[in-house]
Amino acid sequence: MTGPGTVPVTGPGGRRFGEVRFEPPQASAADVASEPPPGTAFLEFRTGFAVDAASAPFVAAHLVAGFDDPRVRVWEAAGADRPMAIGELPEGCGWLLGDPLGHEPIEPAGEARAVLCAPADLTAVTGFLRLDGTVLAGRGRPRRSHGGCPPVRFAVGPPEGWSRTASPPVSPPRPVSPRPPAVRLCVAVDTESYSRFSTGEAARTQQRLVAVLARARRQAGLREPDVDLQESGDGQFAILPAGVDESDVIPRLVSAIRAELAVTNADLNAHARLRLRVALHRGHVAAGVNGWLGGATIAVHRLLDSAPVRAALAREPDADFALIVSDVLYTDIIADGYGSLDAAEFAPADVVIPQKNFAERAWVYVPRS
Repeated sequence: MTGPGTVPVTGPGGRRFGEVRFEPPQASAADVASEPPPGTAFLEFRTGFAVDAASAPFVAAHLVAGFDDPRVRVWEAAGADRPMAIGELPEGCGWLLGDPLGHEPIEPAGEARAVLCAPADLTAVTGFLRLDGTVLAGRGRPRRSHGGCPPVRFAVGPPEGWSRTASPPVSPPRPVSPRPPAVRLCVAVDTESYSRFSTGEAARTQQRLVAVLARARRQAGLREPDVDLQESGDGQFAILPAGVDESDVIPRLVSAIRAELAVTNADLNAHARLRLRVALHRGHVAAGVNGWLGGATIAVHRLLDSAPVRAALAREPDADFALIVSDVLYTDIIADGYGSLDAAEFAPADVVIPQKNFAERAWVYVPRS
């Protein structure tokens, strides 16, 4: 560590939540079944942390490790010594312990691990550690407050046996293998009023969007290498792995998006706040040379851009997102009451776009903040 190992965790107005102790990160050669891209190698990154709460109990802790070299990428979750949600972030990796919207106190401590893919000629892994936390404070009806600590710098030397080659440094491509045509769940997301942002604001908004969705997928039990992504600046299109249990994944994904947006927006003003429209559909898809093919890939974007879901989000200014699902998903998953989704909270909507020759029944849900 090049900075202090113990730093304060503070909330709004400088209120002291406690202090977090970071253990010096370690790196070791990782044993991974797949071959790394040319000019790169795998390493396992480990770091420990523990929070001493000042007064109010913690219900969530989000540890972030950021890496200075953008070529260092998260390859896969390596697990941890206790249940944690792990996800790739634009700057590195994040581990979530607990529930930012929950009421159950947690012990914010543990060892966080992940497998990284890094240039084989790397001489050191440098970056920062940061912890964001959510506490439950007050009597009667306790309220959640979000805070964090300043970033702490670290530097980890090359592990023993680390492979160095004369190959020039390369930026490894996202590890996505070709997929055969299959019936898959499609998720389309768009940022509300994206055009209001300046260039710098738009860049930060994109970072928040990518991080929120990556963490939400991880909480839903999805591995990033198994998800096919198509970026679009103010939005994202994701095709989830074939054969997922939709009765488990859909409720968990919706709940995770809600929780991640709550954490992200906690300290943002009204202008910077991230609000989303989210659409879900299912159908037979296939990879094309310039994007994904199949009726569901078109239909999910028709739902995403439709008037009913736009109007629903506009009617609820306190909501962080509005969800629209196809009738087939509502019938198969939502109506049967899987997970935490209540079918009674979904309103029917007829999405009719004559100029696109599109007409479909859908269902809209706006979770209250």
